[in-house]
Amino acid sequence: MLNITPISEMNEGLYLEAMNQLKEMNDIREKENKRHKTELIALKKELISAYGIVRVLDNIYENSFASDEPAIEVKIIIETLREYLSQFVEENILNIT
Repeated sequence: MLNITPISEMNEGLYLEAMNQLKEMNDIREKENKRHKTELIALKKELISAYGIVRVLDNIYENSFASDEPAIEVKIIIETLREYLSQFVEENILNIT
């Protein structure tokens, strides 16, 4: 004997399946969005740190004119900042590990 399901049950099943697929897609997108937000916060923190170091450099440089010789601290801080930013860019922006 043939088992015939009513059209309304078929439509309901298709609807539920489609909604489950949409929920899964939404969950995936939400996880990606959360990951992107976390990465953005990390990038902002790094940028703020670099900006702070540049401000310190600027102050040291301005104060070094009083002694008529550039402060060795400026060179050391510049080299450290350059290395730090290079490493950060490679790991977080260029994705070079």
